[in-house]
Amino acid sequence: MAAPRVPVVKLIIWCLVIGLALSFFNATPEDVYAWAGEAGRSVFEWALNFGQKIGPYILMGALLVLPIWGVSYVLKLMKRKRR
Repeated sequence: MAAPRVPVVKLIIWCLVIGLALSFFNATPEDVYAWAGEAGRSVFEWALNFGQKIGPYILMGALLVLPIWGVSYVLKLMKRKRR
């Protein structure tokens, strides 16, 4: 089985172009790694905070919605089996 050569070459070229553009702005690999780590950490903290605020409301709604959905699903299955 042949490896997909064209996408790999395109990826290498894009990586080179982006790396050269970043070096034009005096960015070092350490700066990029630090930025990526901080960005990842801030996205995780935002998602965690969002989940802590909205999560209880999702659980409260699920206490009503899931049993109703389960009963309607079982009723639909019973109707299908009668046919």
